[in-house]
Amino acid sequence: SLNIGAQNVRVTQFTAVGLTRARNDFLHTLLDSTFKAQTFQQVLHESREAAGKLQALGIAKQVNVALDKGPHDGVRVVFRCEDGSRYALKTGVNVGDDEGTANVTGRINNVWGGGEVLEASYSRGSKTQAAFQGSLSVPVNADPRRHIEVSASQTAADMRPYSTHDEVRRAVGVAYRAVGSVLTHDVRCSAMWRDICNLGSEASPTLRTEAGHTVKTSLAYTVSHDSRDSPTVPSRGSLVRATAEVAGLLGGLKFAKVHGEMQTNQRVGTDFVLATGVQGGVLVGPGRSPLSDRFFVGGQTSVRGFEFRGIGPRDHNDSIGGDVFYAAGVSLLTPLPYVQTPALRGHLWANAGQLALLDDRGLMRKTQRGVRDEVRRFFMCPSVAVGVGLVYHHSMVRVELSCGLPLVAALNDRPKPGLQFGMGVQFL
Repeated sequence: SLNIGAQNVRVTQFTAVGLTRARNDFLHTLLDSTFKAQTFQQVLHESREAAGKLQALGIAKQVNVALDKGPHDGVRVVFRCEDGSRYALKTGVNVGDDEGTANVTGRINNVWGGGEVLEASYSRGSKTQAAFQGSLSVPVNADPRRHIEVSASQTAADMRPYSTHDEVRRAVGVAYRAVGSVLTHDVRCSAMWRDICNLGSEASPTLRTEAGHTVKTSLAYTVSHDSRDSPTVPSRGSLVRATAEVAGLLGGLKFAKVHGEMQTNQRVGTDFVLATGVQGGVLVGPGRSPLSDRFFVGGQTSVRGFEFRGIGPRDHNDSIGGDVFYAAGVSLLTPLPYVQTPALRGHLWANAGQLALLDDRGLMRKTQRGVRDEVRRFFMCPSVAVGVGLVYHHSMVRVELSCGLPLVAALNDRPKPGLQFGMGVQFL
């Protein structure tokens, strides 16, 4: 028998029909592996890979691949395409972090014929007074899984009621993102100017000390693995993500910050899903840490049963965050009687977490018990809450309505017994 796929061939010509917005140098990079293929099977595989990249980058909506006889006893690869959409304008609503925002986003695809994307967005919300972000994303070596992005943003937010101030952030940055078959890597270099301003008349002494301008230049690296079947209400799979940030490389504030999280989901029987999650982080640097970079814990998307940012250090009515934290949760999603849709589930949960400062106001303060005892109490005495509720799986967000009962709370905590409503993508 004759194995056509194994026969030696070489590509001598490429033709794109209906493709009007693609640079020649981009196509050369895209088709490099196709022209290097040595067998009929390799040519077909590499051609389909290149066609898939054209679609993934939005350069073409649909690509049909055909092989024909080419010049010099070679093979001609033919792409029959339909150009992708050039412009897009959309409006939407984002929810999370105890806030809802409305936004409008404009996008130009394939700006220079190489899969580049220019995007600008504007949003306003219940706490975000105004936010603008612009970015330019460029694929690396015609690969939709690898991008370099340049961005600029400005955000003005009202931090009340959990802290009596406003905060303005202006940032520029460049990032490299690579999505692999197992791991996703993100390297980001940014410069940010923050202004803690418009303090209320009841602002605490700590907040008045933190007020004013700060500048941060940082390098951050994030690695993650996500095998979940849904980012909002998964029924199987796991998520592991870790971020390390070093600030002060080009001046400004100096510190190092590490944050990690892990989530597992598995079916129990046919209709139940058991989910577990842990999070933790630490921030260290010379002197006291900046308020804008600290961790905050508490709320429906964090440790349920407490107010948003309701766990950890406070000065009067102001939540001032912490330098080290941990949080853990376990949830059981259950079917509901007389409810036919799988999008609505019952929810049993238990959450715990703790947050502290790493200075003389927190774990390092001098007391009769000593630092060792403060650290032991930090790990052994978390704030704890349990509860029941409902979870609705929307196509874009997770919606929760819970009735929580705080079991353990510190003097500075703000427990929130009773009903609690939350919407977002990431939950503990």
